[in-house]
Amino acid sequence: MSLNRLLFIVTGPSGAGKNTVMTHIYNTFPEIKKAVTYTTRAPRPHEQDGVDYRFIGQEEFFAKVREGKILEYEQVYNDYYYGSPAEIFDDGPIRIMEMDWKGHRTYRQAYKDIRIASIFIVPPSLDEIKKRILGRSAVDNMQSRLANAQEQLEHADDYTYIIVNDQKDRTLQQVEALVRAELINRKRNDNLRHAQKLVSNFSDNF
Repeated sequence: MSLNRLLFIVTGPSGAGKNTVMTHIYNTFPEIKKAVTYTTRAPRPHEQDGVDYRFIGQEEFFAKVREGKILEYEQVYNDYYYGSPAEIFDDGPIRIMEMDWKGHRTYRQAYKDIRIASIFIVPPSLDEIKKRILGRSAVDNMQSRLANAQEQLEHADDYTYIIVNDQKDRTLQQVEALVRAELINRKRNDNLRHAQKLVSNFSDNF
């Protein structure tokens, strides 16, 4: 397995706090770059094309699927499509992406030769899930989002790390600690070579 390239994947049900976690990671660790995904929905007022998502029409979206430029995609709530790029290391060896459990499985199969550190964010309760969903969605969208939340939670055991987001500051501290550990582990081969060089020096000098 190559430790030079490292991919962080963040997953969780709607309203779990994924965006907060991702923003904290790439604001705290400038060497970690966001791999921008595609969507056919229109940008929200605070979103920027090429930063939050690549906003494209449905025709262009499926053209990229046929060309192999989108590795996996999903239709969300029978509405818009979201897709993840096939090539994510074109401008940096350490990337972070948000995706659902299906995307996580697809990337694990496609990138078997790299380290994938996956983080599943769990809301503290069902009531909190409902509260967070209502804060951003129409009531008539509730059942489909709750069904999706249940589906995501059923696959939490597939992830490297599982964090319950019941207190924001504590959650971000835990995330920061695990990211630091992964970045140290990424340098394992270089550190091992240094240790082996010291062993060789012992042999030459004693």
